[in-house]
Amino acid sequence: MSPSETEDTEFDEAFERKWIRLEHIVWVLMVIVVIVGLAGGLGRGPAVRAQAAVSPIQVEYERVVRYQTPTEITVRSVGESGIGRLFVGRALLDRLQLRQVIPQPIGAEPRREGAILLFPDTSSPSQVTLIAQPATLGATSNTIGLSEGPYVTFRQLVLP
Repeated sequence: MSPSETEDTEFDEAFERKWIRLEHIVWVLMVIVVIVGLAGGLGRGPAVRAQAAVSPIQVEYERVVRYQTPTEITVRSVGESGIGRLFVGRALLDRLQLRQVIPQPIGAEPRREGAILLFPDTSSPSQVTLIAQPATLGATSNTIGLSEGPYVTFRQLVLP
């Protein structure tokens, strides 16, 4: 008896085509996830770095951040004077939980809609770095600006 007579080798060509097509789709999806991850789309990377500016300040932040992982928000004065009174919105204080401010403010004034951080007056451009740790998942809209305005509003997505 030959092997072809004893074995039942059914071949479903339609199933095989569908299976190969599914494999190719999964391969493409895996490559896309890896590329997005390397670019920073899943947190930390060049694609998630963003800037928002309204004269005389510029804010640098990450669009996508991780839950309970520190993130930096840098505020720079681009005018002739430095940052003396910096307004930080309620969402940044509550949802992102501000952990550290560099340089350390000399004081703070609480407001219903946020807080004003006080820094020594300087006649040259200055920079303030806020280190926050996201406490909730989802999208958040944050506001930062000089106490008398203007304000910069930016959105961040907090992933698990």
